[in-house]
Amino acid sequence: MSGDRTKSIESTSAGSVTVYRAGSGDPVVLLHGNGHSVHEFERSLPFLTPRFALIGWDMPGHGASNEADAALSIDERASVLGEILERQAIGPAVLVGNSIGAFVAAALAARAPERVKALLLVEMQVRPRAWWDAAWPLVDRMFGTPRQDFDTVQARLCSPLDADLLARWNSDRTRAGAGAMIAAMEAIRAHDVMATLAALTVPTHFLFGEKGPAAECAPAARDRVAHATSEIVPGAGHFVSIDQPAAFAAAVERAAQAQGDY
Repeated sequence: MSGDRTKSIESTSAGSVTVYRAGSGDPVVLLHGNGHSVHEFERSLPFLTPRFALIGWDMPGHGASNEADAALSIDERASVLGEILERQAIGPAVLVGNSIGAFVAAALAARAPERVKALLLVEMQVRPRAWWDAAWPLVDRMFGTPRQDFDTVQARLCSPLDADLLARWNSDRTRAGAGAMIAAMEAIRAHDVMATLAALTVPTHFLFGEKGPAAECAPAARDRVAHATSEIVPGAGHFVSIDQPAAFAAAVERAAQAQGDY
């Protein structure tokens, strides 16, 4: 997060985790995707900080946080998030997670619903273990080498890629390293996402990019959470907050209001 913000280092069961705060209002927790950092949400901040007290982390092993145990499961990552929210005295909050961040948010909400006002699960890959096993060669290629060239990154976005974003993208992936990124994917593959979603009782909203790899998961996601709503954002890929920051912020607003249908 840039601009007016505070930064703190929290000691957790997974080591030191860097936590950022910005804005004022109702609490919203931003959980980034694999290989990235809180900076993933940079483009959406002008839309969010006037309305919300934003709390973001660099997930263990990512960004400015310390190297973490490579074997951290989704549930263990969720426990670390719970430690941070408790230590910072953050009341029931809207949890907004992209990709692995969505898995972590859902896992915390399933085990500690009293901490969660609502969920916004962005580009959550609701898939069985067998699908991940078959796709693993692609996962290895995507995360086995930290640095990516311009064309590779642009292919993952619907919005134009500029030099600053490319530099941040590669800086974050390099800081995380191939080991941490593959471990994060292993955590997703091993997690029983169907059971987690079935256990959710808080207001839940799914958000997918029209061109993102998880858009085809929308029906399965809705089937697992009977009370959930979902939206597909035109002109967005896997990184909705980057491609369509205003639409992303509007979805956060709707989740915070815990409205019914989109």
